[in-house]
Amino acid sequence: MKRFLSIGATAVVAIGLLTGCNSDDSVKAAAKQSVEQFEQAGQKNMENDAIFVAEAASANMLQLQLSQEAIARGVSPEVKAMSQEMEDAHEQMLTELQDLGNKANFVLPQTLGNAHKEVLEEVKSKEGIAFDLAYIREIRYLHDQLLKRYEDMAENGVSMEVKQYASRQLPLIRQHLEQAEALEEKIQ
Repeated sequence: MKRFLSIGATAVVAIGLLTGCNSDDSVKAAAKQSVEQFEQAGQKNMENDAIFVAEAASANMLQLQLSQEAIARGVSPEVKAMSQEMEDAHEQMLTELQDLGNKANFVLPQTLGNAHKEVLEEVKSKEGIAFDLAYIREIRYLHDQLLKRYEDMAENGVSMEVKQYASRQLPLIRQHLEQAEALEEKIQ
């Protein structure tokens, strides 16, 4: 399964993703469009910020869709409760990201990126307790990856708006990661 790119390789890969964007991947297309807009406006070195914003939008949409599935199909009351909290939090995060996009001229994808589509389909293919376990494992893994990426952007983002957005989300992402780890341990 495709996953988030490692922090160290993101900047290098971002340029390759943006220059070879003949794909139907919504994250790549949105990031490419953002970079083109920034370059036309004379802003340079925005590739990593553009990739982050596009990935973050797709990741939040994934969290929303996974949580909606877990609310409807989860077996464990703990999974259902956590998924409701995740849905509320990631809906707020996505709204803030959309506001950032509007304010700072970033293009956000309107659909899940290809890697996130694969994750959603994989989790949705499960039933019963296997669904609960797949949901919790993905939530834990995704929040672990989000935490690394948001920490990097809070420190190294070019756009002040991106740095501030990433910084504001870190406590919530840490909290969600801790909750997912505890629930994963409990239901295994």
